[in-house]
Amino acid sequence: MQEFFDKANLLWGAVVAALTYILGDYWFIFVLFLALNVIDCVYGYAKSRATNTLSSEKGARGVLKKVSYWVIIAIAFAVSGFLISLGAQLGVDLGFLQLLGWFVLAVYIINELTSIVENMVALGIDVPEIFIKGLNAVRTVVNDAGDRVIPEDSDKDEEK
Repeated sequence: MQEFFDKANLLWGAVVAALTYILGDYWFIFVLFLALNVIDCVYGYAKSRATNTLSSEKGARGVLKKVSYWVIIAIAFAVSGFLISLGAQLGVDLGFLQLLGWFVLAVYIINELTSIVENMVALGIDVPEIFIKGLNAVRTVVNDAGDRVIPEDSDKDEEK
């Protein structure tokens, strides 16, 4: 039995090391998002079965949407990394732009949680009102924080 646990620990260590190398120190946030994607798919499927709206086309659109989230997250982190590097070459500190990727990821995590809760409510599962209100509060805080970093009126100021 000890040999099994040694191999399992070795495998788990390799997985964590690979995730840390690829996704950084906060790899567990990306794993959380992936888990939320899967949970949302499961509850979305259950909701569509319960409401007799199940269709392969709708399911395919849902999967494409989830994959698109990951693409947008990757683009947000890549663009912020590129601009930070460019700023370093120009002698300008653009380190704050790293927040762009994290804000995008945070917004998608909140969207997934909201979708899961909506599906549960549609299935008749009793979701505590405080959780729903908490999700709305978090969405507001994240959106407000994003607006402080990149103000909504920045496009209007450029047009003048």
